[in-house]
Amino acid sequence: MAVALAVKDLHKRYRSRTALNGLSFEIPDRSIAAFVGANGAGKSTTFALIGGYFKPNGGSIEICGKPLAEFKKSGGMLGILPQDVLFYESRTVFRQLWLFAQLAGLSDAASAYEVGRVLELVQLSDRRNELVSQLSHGMKVRLGVAQALVGNPPLILLDEPTSGLDPKMLSTLRSVILSLKGSTTIVISSHDLSELEQMCDHLCIIDQGRLIKQGPLSDLLAKSSKVSFGLTNETLELSELQAAFPDFKCERASKRVIQVQFDPAKIKVEEVNKQVLSWLISKGAGILEVSSQRSLEEMFLEETSQ
Repeated sequence: MAVALAVKDLHKRYRSRTALNGLSFEIPDRSIAAFVGANGAGKSTTFALIGGYFKPNGGSIEICGKPLAEFKKSGGMLGILPQDVLFYESRTVFRQLWLFAQLAGLSDAASAYEVGRVLELVQLSDRRNELVSQLSHGMKVRLGVAQALVGNPPLILLDEPTSGLDPKMLSTLRSVILSLKGSTTIVISSHDLSELEQMCDHLCIIDQGRLIKQGPLSDLLAKSSKVSFGLTNETLELSELQAAFPDFKCERASKRVIQVQFDPAKIKVEEVNKQVLSWLISKGAGILEVSSQRSLEEMFLEETSQ
């Protein structure tokens, strides 16, 4: 597996406070990765260190197989959307992005072409001549994404890009990010876990400056210890089900949904489905649906509560 970003044993202290305490993780090349954690977990600090805004107290950062300093010295580019991005409000959208293209070392002609390219990607081509101050919040977020895309960097960091967006803006931003899938590596830090679940294919969870869990998102969500059974009626006696399966914990999530918890180290989820479904059918229970994949929110709460 090619790795776009490798963080190894990263440490960062601010006077008496430890922000990162031996953080290590890897982001696969050309993936869209969710980088999640509670407030104060160290997400923004990690982004700041990768961006070179601060120096770590220990550890290393590699981008595309090169140490961060060597990557930048060789002309490597990073795309970064900070949580509180600021623009030149009195400039046009075109001039704002043209400036960043110039800073990336592009010629005037190449800068004009690059601005047109990224504006089309984020669906802002029709706003190129408007002042930044005239844009809505959602449009400014897309402008920030466009700014991060200038120069086609191999790694893009987006810090809380979904904050404050209404459903329509969220849908547009999601489409923009998914349109980039496979063309570059994107790491997204956000508290909107349902949105991350729709956009991302890789996951890193951090807590108190350390890695808690990482891997392909679909694999991690599939490792469930709970199965939900949606029923057509409310008459099933839960006590009967519990008596039939004493090694499981059976409970009602709602009137027509029963949840069965089990130890995945002792039995596979497929076997749980088979046994419980057979029992339910033998009792004449109508089955509406069976769900054995937990949500990202459920997994995050489970992992960070330990």
